[in-house]
Amino acid sequence: MRPQVGEKRDDPAGDLAIAPTWLARGMAHPGVSRYADADGIALHYLEWGSADGGQPGLLFVPGYRAHTRWWDFIAPIFAERFHVVVMELSGMGDSGRRAEYRPADFAEDIATVVRHSGLRRPVGIGHSYGGSRLLRACGKHPRLFERAIVVDSYVHFADQGPLPEYPRLGSRRAHPTREAALARFRLSPEQPIAHPALAQYLAEGSVRAIETGWTWKFDLELPGGGPTEVDGAAILARVQIPVHLVWGEHSRVVNENCMRRVAATLPIKHEPIMVSEAHHHLMLDQPIVTIGILQALLA
Repeated sequence: MRPQVGEKRDDPAGDLAIAPTWLARGMAHPGVSRYADADGIALHYLEWGSADGGQPGLLFVPGYRAHTRWWDFIAPIFAERFHVVVMELSGMGDSGRRAEYRPADFAEDIATVVRHSGLRRPVGIGHSYGGSRLLRACGKHPRLFERAIVVDSYVHFADQGPLPEYPRLGSRRAHPTREAALARFRLSPEQPIAHPALAQYLAEGSVRAIETGWTWKFDLELPGGGPTEVDGAAILARVQIPVHLVWGEHSRVVNENCMRRVAATLPIKHEPIMVSEAHHHLMLDQPIVTIGILQALLA
């Protein structure tokens, strides 16, 4: 059963070990759980503040198969200055599922949550697949967004050939206990995490109970690598707002050449920002640096 609109979550810390300050601070200020309707699909998001407060908007979009906990320990840091929302795309987290997933659907998910939450021309922050979907949403709905910060997001160009095929992830077999499911949690791609408490926090937000045991929250029918446009250049050309690109030095998803090509293709030019010693999920292995970069870009 999903929480009612406006219901606050239970204490997200649960039985976590003593968390570092940056994680404990975020967990101490959970957002309010809400749902937006997208043609019958319930899109889950967490909210700090409201449209009535008159603050500028800030929207966080997690990556593929990810959920709010990728960002919700960072989001409260900005809640004094912004009306903040962390959303979950359809088929992910506590959002509803689709019979079919197409590239445009996820961009429309983003636009739906912006409108439902009343965010005022937010700055959008998207990680990985969430970043590429944010770019498409900004191109199609330019008046919805002030600017975008795109974090370690892959963009495919037509001259790179066919899109690679990725297998679906997640076992169809249910785990017998919650603890067994948590023990199987892995990042994709795998990489270091800054603190064991954060790994546990992510894992606990990734599982759900079913009749036969415990399984993952994301839809096991999601396409392997995420529906992606064959020619990302056409998507980028329509983005008429400023975009800052941030990427991890040791990312297994993007590299410097990729980021520079995306930056050069966008109509408004900004130098991409590399986070030293960071991997793809850079908010997880370099959270303090990631927070500092976001604070600087949002100043």
